[in-house]
Formats: sequence, structure tokens, C-alpha cells
Amino acid sequence: MLSLRSILRLAFVLAALNLMALPARAEIQKFMRDCDMKLCAFFKASITAPEDWIEDKEASSALGVQILLPKGQEFEKAPAKIYALVRYNKDKAPVSTITRDTYRDWKERSSKAKVAKLTEVPRASGKRAFERHQFEAPELDEQGFEQTALAADSDQDGNAYVVVLVLSANTREAYMANEAAYLSMLKAY
Repeated sequence: MLSLRSILRLAFVLAALNLMALPARAEIQKFMRDCDMKLCAFFKASITAPEDWIEDKEASSALGVQILLPKGQEFEKAPAKIYALVRYNKDKAPVSTITRDTYRDWKERSSKAKVAKLTEVPRASGKRAFERHQFEAPELDEQGFEQTALAADSDQDGNAYVVVLVLSANTREAYMANEAAYLSMLKAY
């Protein structure tokens, strides 16, 4: 016969194992922030910065998106940046709707832009994979090389959002040098 102490120990171990078996849950967090003398909603994705990258909290606050930079880089001088934008998706429209807006934005920035669809990246949470696209416009001085990944997500209340994670670089070399870090972040989400 098991003692009370043994039963409690077994229950604790089983509970711990059960928690470890749960998938990681990527979730959206909601905040209110001051914008032009009024309160505006700000949504944050639960992203993990890649190794050797950090969030630039000042730029994130000023721009209303999460900005990640390689450690030791300043926002204005960084040759590559990763940013996360979360859009409320009231109508639960498919991610492809947001993709069309992204393509339109790229074409407005450069009529010579090359835009290509890339393979999807599975998510650690088991949710639907990231849809990815690449943008190249070497004639632009800034943000001429980008990769955008989009996926549906939700908050704890079940509200729908689209998470947009972007690797943005000023040169092809900076883009290629930071693509592995970016992809590791996508796979961890």
C-alpha cells in the first residue's frame, strides 16, 4: 500500500509530465498605449528573439510594432531588422487577404520589385504554418530585401489576429546573413 507521501509525489510527477506534454501556445497579448492624446490598442505576438538578437523597446514603442535587432546594433544603423506586426482580424478573413495588401505595398514602393511566394514554415505550436513571401528591390536604399511570414493566431479570449513577421534588410548580403536567425524564430513560434 502506498503512503500518502508516495501518492502525493506520484501525483506531482504525473502533473509535471502532463504539463511538459502540452504544446507551446503562441498567443497574442493586448495592451493600450498613448497615441496622439488618446488610447490605442497595441497587440504583441509572443515571439522569442533569435539567438544574438534583442528587442529594441524604444523603437517598438515608437513604431507600434515589435522590433528586433542584432545585439549591439542601433535601429537607424542596423543593416537588418526583424519586426512583428499583429493585425486584429475581426472578420476572421484568410491570411491571403493580408498577403494581397502586402504585395500592393511592395509594388507601390518599387515598380521593379520582384515578389515571390516561398515554401511554408511549420509552427512549433502545431497551428497552421506560416505563409512566406520574398521581396527584392535592390534600387531601394532601405528595406530593399524582405521576407514576410504571415499566420493566423488568437488571444486568450478567442479573438482572431494575423501575425506578420518580417526580416527586412538593406542589402542582399545582410538579408542572407540573417535569414537563418529569422527562420529559427518562425519555427519556434
